[in-house]
Amino acid sequence: MKPKDYLSNKKFCPMPWAGLMYNFDGSVKNCIRSHAPIGNIKDDSIQDILSGKMNTETQSNMLQGKPGRNCFPCYNLEKQDKTVKFDIISDRVFYLKELKGVSLETYDTVGNHDLHTIDVRWSNLCNFSCVYCGPTFSSKWASELGVKITGPSEKQTQDFKDYVFGNAKKLKHVYMAGGEPLLIKENLELLELLKRVNPDVNLRINTNLDKVGTAVFDRLCEFKNVHWTVSVETIEQEFEYIRYGGKWQDFLDNLVVIKQLEHKISFNMLHFLLNYNSIFGCIDYFKQLGFHNNSFIVGPILSPGYLNICNLPENMLQLVKLELKKRISECPGYLLEEGYKNMLQYLDTPFDKDLTNSFKKLKEMDQRRNVDSSKVFKDLYNLERYI
Repeated sequence: MKPKDYLSNKKFCPMPWAGLMYNFDGSVKNCIRSHAPIGNIKDDSIQDILSGKMNTETQSNMLQGKPGRNCFPCYNLEKQDKTVKFDIISDRVFYLKELKGVSLETYDTVGNHDLHTIDVRWSNLCNFSCVYCGPTFSSKWASELGVKITGPSEKQTQDFKDYVFGNAKKLKHVYMAGGEPLLIKENLELLELLKRVNPDVNLRINTNLDKVGTAVFDRLCEFKNVHWTVSVETIEQEFEYIRYGGKWQDFLDNLVVIKQLEHKISFNMLHFLLNYNSIFGCIDYFKQLGFHNNSFIVGPILSPGYLNICNLPENMLQLVKLELKKRISECPGYLLEEGYKNMLQYLDTPFDKDLTNSFKKLKEMDQRRNVDSSKVFKDLYNLERYI
């Protein structure tokens, strides 16, 4: 591959050659945004998955300027309004930048794979059960619903772990999520190895920031290239409902702790039915704490459907659009402005509204948890009388 092809081929992504995403149920994808897995380590070794038909077909297509078989989520995002900067929503563009130091010869051969970045969810262990999550990514959700997810055998897991750890020295980017990554023991093992063999690696941690007194947190503090991606989208009482299991004051205390580190901090914010308006107050709150406009990564929830913001009546969506337009007109710049633009554009997405089902699902969840969403989201529930 020639240098110009790396950026000019709009169907090319380095991930089928240089990365992987793994979930603890054994499934392997090219990245978290990929439409479907390319295999499962319960069925095949990781080496066979990465050199198998599902992956090599994508590699072959991309080298010919054709779409990767599971890659349309990124392509669709990049088809949007060209005033939007896609690097905050397209994993393809993100990894083009993150892996620019990988030899271009890596991408010349179909069937080749040289691991340089990972997104590994060793476990769904989590102390939160956020309203938009589920058993796959939260052990608290699994317990609440009585769901048991069967993972690979101990040997299959160890073989995969040996493969990842065996490539630790070459890794340029490591993304830790979960579950809650600060609680997962395999992350500690990996960090201890990286500290010895690859201390300059870029680390990105997607955390609920509820537990900073863990061994994983202590080890992260020893690295210099750390990007904290903190999940939060509203404050106070709404925070404690949406991020069920969390306490707002604990979050603020822990934010002070990481703010004292010389690390990058971003807020990963999801815009959806429950915070359709309050997300703006949340953004303003963190700006008042001194966080830069480049600290906000904002996007819509796509699932579960009953929490999608597009369930709102059109007149309510128009009010949200007006607020977004006002904020865009103030030219905040950076990721915040691009996030506002993305949010505004998404509100025009065709969607089959079913607000009745939204209230039904919320009440079912309330009953399981012995809480009352109608007392927390009063403005939203005022709409119930009109449906």
